[in-house]
Amino acid sequence: MNQDALFKLAEEAIKHWDIEVKSLNLHLQSENTVFKVEGLDGNTYVLRIHRKGYHDLDELNSEHMWTSCLSNAGLLVPEAVVTRRGDAYKSVSFLNSDEYRYVGLVKWIEGTILNDLILDLEEKDVSDLYESLGKVIAKFHKATIAWEEPKDFKRHSFDVDGFLGDQPFWGRFWEAQNATASEREKLALIRNNMIETMSEFPKDINSFGMIHADLHSQNVLIQGKNLSVIDFDDAGFGWYGFDLAVAVWDRLDFTATGCHFDTAYESLIKGYLEERPNYEDIIGTIPTFLLMRTMMIIRWIEDRPEAGYQAFIPVLIKASIDQAKKVKLL
Repeated sequence: MNQDALFKLAEEAIKHWDIEVKSLNLHLQSENTVFKVEGLDGNTYVLRIHRKGYHDLDELNSEHMWTSCLSNAGLLVPEAVVTRRGDAYKSVSFLNSDEYRYVGLVKWIEGTILNDLILDLEEKDVSDLYESLGKVIAKFHKATIAWEEPKDFKRHSFDVDGFLGDQPFWGRFWEAQNATASEREKLALIRNNMIETMSEFPKDINSFGMIHADLHSQNVLIQGKNLSVIDFDDAGFGWYGFDLAVAVWDRLDFTATGCHFDTAYESLIKGYLEERPNYEDIIGTIPTFLLMRTMMIIRWIEDRPEAGYQAFIPVLIKASIDQAKKVKLL
């Protein structure tokens, strides 16, 4: 859908909220389309037009149930703003069309994106930030453990089937069209070995529960000494180790802003264990989930040619094979 149609949809959607609009501008167009809304009252908001077919209304409402849980636990996360009718989301149709999108509104969170700073940071600053991030992630997990899941709660699962089953959430990476036959064979073997390994990971509430699932450094905002986390679109049930792996994956040297991996990794673990001591078993799963993250992005990129990352696929395939050898899964 073109930007003009999306802008008209945003203009129509914002009318359902009790806000006098000063300005409405496109902020980000990725899988979802995000507009920055400034109100005449001086407040700023994020209006998010959700991609077609990714989440149904129950799943979207469940996202806000969990972020409310995190907010109540003192964590800095997006706060939903309800419509005049008290709904978290509104279904809005395109002009002269039956096609619609779900639209939600949250309060704008000020801050600097961690990824925008990372290449200019000194080692000490990286250490401090990732130790803080480790503590934040531990608090996420503690909030989930203490949370009583509502009966009507609905989100996807990043379990063995969700990662590696016949129809995994992020696609069948082992069938990547941009891989050679030999590489696909290796990826399929890694997949089979990972199924065996991950099937042995515990799934009790202390190890597996609601996770953000996309905690890379573009979704972490720095506000002075505080960190906030945004974009809960992929949040679902999964192993806590995956959250930790994603948080340091983009520090690996083959990524676009790879740097300071050892410092970030060690500091993240230090912060996490300070907040959640005696969970070294979760830390032990991180290398497996770093590999999982690499492989799932292969298919994520391949299924989204419009994103323009196709040239990165061979790098990811080689990295997957190297990582798999290190963790003895190939």
